[in-house]
Amino acid sequence: MRWERRKVLFHDPVNLTGDSERDALACALQAIEAREGERRGWDQPPRLWTLHLADIDTGAVELRVVPPREWAGTARNPADSLSSWALSFPEPGPVAPLRFADSGDGFAGVAFMTEGYTAPDDAPEDPEEMARRAAGERTFLTRPDRVEVRMITAVDINGHSYMLRRLRGRQPEIVATGDHEGAAGDSRGRVPHALSRIAHAGRTGFFANH
Repeated sequence: MRWERRKVLFHDPVNLTGDSERDALACALQAIEAREGERRGWDQPPRLWTLHLADIDTGAVELRVVPPREWAGTARNPADSLSSWALSFPEPGPVAPLRFADSGDGFAGVAFMTEGYTAPDDAPEDPEEMARRAAGERTFLTRPDRVEVRMITAVDINGHSYMLRRLRGRQPEIVATGDHEGAAGDSRGRVPHALSRIAHAGRTGFFANH
C-alpha cells in the first residue's frame, strides 16, 4: 500500500544554517505549516510525514503521510504515541554526512505537526511550574493566560533538528537545533529523539516501499 503523497511548493531558501539543503528544508517546513496548518485552520489532529527533497532547485518538497494507524497509539499525548512507535526502530549511532540528493528516493527526514497550549512569551518564569513540567505534568492546560500554539518538529537524515512554532494570531518562528556533526539524534526532547530514530530508519531504507 502506498502512502498518500502531497507536493508543497516553497520559495527561496531562508538563511538559517548556511547550508543550502538544510535552509531549503527549513523553508519547506514554513510552506508546510502555511498549507497544512494555517490554511486548514486550528484544531487539527497531529500529523506525521516523511519529507522528500531530492532537488532543492525545484522549489518543492514531497510529503508522504504516515497513516495514524502506523504510529498513533492510545496515549492521550501524541508525543507519547510517537515515542512508543519510535522504540521499534534501532537507536541511531554516528553517521557520515549524506546529501538529500544522494539519499534513496530523495528522503530528507521526517516532520511531526501538533497543536497545544503554551505560556505567553512575556510570561515570567515560574520555577515550581518548570519543575512540574520537567516531571511530565502538562501545566500549560491550567494556565488562565495560555495561548494556542502549532508546532512542527523535524529531524533530517543527518540528525539535525528543526522547530517551527506559531502562536495563534502570530507569524511563525523557526529555528534549527541539534547541530551535532556526525551524530544522528537530539536528546533534548522526546519528540526530536523519537524523530531521530525514525529518520535514521528511513535513511537505511525502511520507508523505501511506502
